[in-house]
Amino acid sequence: MKYLTHSLISLTLLSGCQTSRMMQRDETLRSISFIDRNGMAETVSNKERLKQYKNTNFSDPQSYQKILRIYDRDKSGNIKAKMTSYYENGQPKQYLEIVNSRAYGPYIEWHDNGQIKLQVCVIGGEPDLNTQAEETWLFEGHAIVWDREGRQTADFNYEKGKLNGISSEFHINGNLWKRTPFKGNRPHGTEEIFLDNGDLLLFVNYENGSRHGTSKRFWDSGELASEECFNYGRLEFGRYFDKQGHLVAQINDGEGFRATFSRSHISEIHQFKNGIPEGEVKVFGSDRKIFRTYYVKNEAKHGVEIEYYEQPHLRDQPKMSVTWYEGKIQGIAKTWYENGVQESNREMSRNAKNGLSTAWYMDGSLMLIEEYEFDKLLRGDYYRKGDKQPVSQVRDGKGTATLYDPEGNFLQKVNYQFGEPAPQAS
Repeated sequence: MKYLTHSLISLTLLSGCQTSRMMQRDETLRSISFIDRNGMAETVSNKERLKQYKNTNFSDPQSYQKILRIYDRDKSGNIKAKMTSYYENGQPKQYLEIVNSRAYGPYIEWHDNGQIKLQVCVIGGEPDLNTQAEETWLFEGHAIVWDREGRQTADFNYEKGKLNGISSEFHINGNLWKRTPFKGNRPHGTEEIFLDNGDLLLFVNYENGSRHGTSKRFWDSGELASEECFNYGRLEFGRYFDKQGHLVAQINDGEGFRATFSRSHISEIHQFKNGIPEGEVKVFGSDRKIFRTYYVKNEAKHGVEIEYYEQPHLRDQPKMSVTWYEGKIQGIAKTWYENGVQESNREMSRNAKNGLSTAWYMDGSLMLIEEYEFDKLLRGDYYRKGDKQPVSQVRDGKGTATLYDPEGNFLQKVNYQFGEPAPQAS
């Protein structure tokens, strides 16, 4: 009962959303349809049988998957309905009101522990509780979101299905985390982000969805971490400082390097050209040393990406190297063991293995040689550690791949047919 009370209180916050609960005494139930846990459906329309549901609270746990209540036409000629779905544990999951076969009215969603999750008004869309229908709904007015413990995590404002006005998100302690003004579903105005202690972390100015104007970010101490100036999405000016106040990167007239930050240190440095990301990207680990480098062109990875081992004594040792072309892996992909010995070498084309693929044991001896055609295995030779002759082979997409771990211990045999692993016999 406490969750229903919570819902009734929160319904008063829904501006412009009329709830039929206020008019319940004027409603006459025409029929009620049940869908049980097995998907079996039953509809009750007999007036005598319907009387037993007159005082039923459908926000209480039920043994059904979904319940639809349809009412007689009201004085205005409208046919109203209410749909409620339930979790497998019986707790209510979703509640939707329907007018004239159209989603219209309060929508409530719960967590599976019975705590309310979302409260909002719907003014249009398909009248059902499933993912496909939900994508058609138009929200209106104030929407509130809570976590499983009943703490408010966000609130949003909608006009005819689009975000308009202030949207807010909150830290777990209840303090404001993010405040974003929207206009026509796009950020418009000054967005502010705060730390959980209430201190300002950064602010960004937007105009019709694009960054425009001044943006600043601060360290925990309140010292300036970055100052930027955007011109409708293009970065024209930037200054970036470490916690000691030293300049570590800068942008002038859209050219240079931009730094991004974690809570305690610089996390990435991106090269910019003509106000947009293009060129080298450096990613730093928690030890402030380079963990990964790659290149960007036209908002996609383009060029060689190298990832390094994270262990302090291996920070200069590459772990992986991949070549990208317009956002897809194209060319040679390599991996290395911690001891510096190459682990694998693969020819790739459009994210698929295409050409020779070779792997070695940790001591440098040959493990396997394969040939692929767009992820289909054409041929392969597989070796025990230290052997000169293959222990198994694949030819014309048919055969057996014998696989070992880096130390040479047997793992498994995989049978291939038509270039793919054969189905396992049951």
